Amino acid sequence: MAQTISIPTTDGRAFDAALALPPDGSAPALIFIPSIYGNTDGMQATIDRYASHGYIVLSIDPFWRTVPGPLGLDRQPEASARKDTWTTDQGLDDTRAALAYLKTLPAWNGKFAMVGYCFGGRLSLLGLIRLNADAAVTFHGTGMHLDLAEAGGISAPFSFHYGEVDPVVPLEQVELVKTALAGKDGEIFVYPGAAHSFAQQESPRYDPVAGPLSEERALALLERLKTPVSA
Repeated sequence: MAQTISIPTTDGRAFDAALALPPDGSAPALIFIPSIYGNTDGMQATIDRYASHGYIVLSIDPFWRTVPGPLGLDRQPEASARKDTWTTDQGLDDTRAALAYLKTLPAWNGKFAMVGYCFGGRLSLLGLIRLNADAAVTFHGTGMHLDLAEAGGISAPFSFHYGEVDPVVPLEQVELVKTALAGKDGEIFVYPGAAHSFAQQESPRYDPVAGPLSEERALALLERLKTPVSA
């Protein structure tokens, strides 16, 4: 079961994160960036599920500076408002702090992937671009088209998943991502009839076909991280 931990920052503060450990042995880490609703009960269940597949899962609270903690799906205006105060520099700083914390865990094999849901998609891509992540996974990731000018140097693998009828991430944006990342070591899937939040079981737009399939494909890619970093 995921537990709440405190991650120190370089300026002497700290923020909460959810941490779940694999059953045993050395493991790669997945840094989760949740949707605008944060580490909800549904996200906690997802964290536990990925950990059961042999990963250290660390899901940060992106909004600890303003309105911390999870918000219910019925609080969309508040969730959107706190998202609008967030910056990518803050997200990158938080990810660096999460990496520093991972170094204290004996079970970490030295590799990490970014896993972003909705709002978390942009930071997951930036993790590949600026933080040398070993892989990235996104589900209906928003804002990913905004940083493609920096994407030329990406060499790590990725697995990105989009809904065909997602009004928040229209297919025009998906095509921009596909074009910018063409020829790289990754996979980009578009699921017919799937809407925004199709991979989140607590969402009324969860898709019982696209949701499990996208997670299965993501886990297949993440298996590549289970070889430890060479000394």
